[in-house]
Amino acid sequence: MTHAAAILRRMLGSRRAAAGAALLGVLALIAIFAELLAAPAPIVRFGPGGAEILPAVTEPATLEALTEAELAARYEGGVALWPPIRYGPEQRTDAGPNASPSRAHPLGTDFEGRDLAARLIYGARTALGLSLSAVFVGMFLGVVLGGLAGTLRGIWNDALVRLVETVDTFPAILVVAIVRAIEREPSALSLVLAVAFVRWAEIARLVRAEVLRASSEEYVLAARALGSTRLRIFYRHILPNALGPAIVSSVLGVASVVLLEAAISFLAMGAPTRAASWGETLGQAARHPSELRLLVFPGLLLLATVGGSYLIADAFRDAIDARTVRARTPR
Repeated sequence: MTHAAAILRRMLGSRRAAAGAALLGVLALIAIFAELLAAPAPIVRFGPGGAEILPAVTEPATLEALTEAELAARYEGGVALWPPIRYGPEQRTDAGPNASPSRAHPLGTDFEGRDLAARLIYGARTALGLSLSAVFVGMFLGVVLGGLAGTLRGIWNDALVRLVETVDTFPAILVVAIVRAIEREPSALSLVLAVAFVRWAEIARLVRAEVLRASSEEYVLAARALGSTRLRIFYRHILPNALGPAIVSSVLGVASVVLLEAAISFLAMGAPTRAASWGETLGQAARHPSELRLLVFPGLLLLATVGGSYLIADAFRDAIDARTVRARTPR
């Protein structure tokens, strides 16, 4: 059995991995299929003008600008399949600001008159989309730069160590604040790059350490004696072993970035203006502490995201460390 197959088998048999995957899987499905759960338009409609499929995806800005009366007139007649919540994340509802939960608004509305359930559903897309993008970019940079530093040594290694030490001095929230102060229009790309700028240093440090450790292993020395190039040795023998800690750090990074996104949205420095965010809802809760639903529901979603990430990371760390697995196995 290969090393990768052994890791997969341990992960499939881990209850922690299953619980974490269930939590993150549900949130991912909510994020992907948000328009099927909350939208101001039908999922599909067969009317006098023909069939309409997912207009909330094809023309979201147009629909969210319409009032409830205009939407009712637009979709009057015909046969339609509606999502459970008939409101978009930015749509101002007739219920008005801070409406109590009702049949039309299961969680009520926020202090801008928007359906809270719709905001939380689309907030999952913002949180997971930004965090996964930032983590993937940071992991790519960390693996490449950390691998180069550990393999080439010399000036490359010294330069990376100094660079990592420099990057570590910048708090992530400060980097985001600087980027937001420079740019005129907030964008998701700038937020992803700002967070990735901070995240890559930790991964590069881990990969560099693993490369330096693996370089003295017998199988690496044997490959070098057989005439393999540095690149081939790194790709075939060192990288597979160095990826384990990097993946664990990246999975934990998802939780860290989700919390960071919530924090900067809480401070109005987060996702673009039109994007729903759990942190923005928590910001409303801070201004209106009597409305516990604005605190409890996004807080539970953040807890599920962070908890799921930690469960998967913990299970994966044990799966790649056979000694830990044996130590935890009852005899």
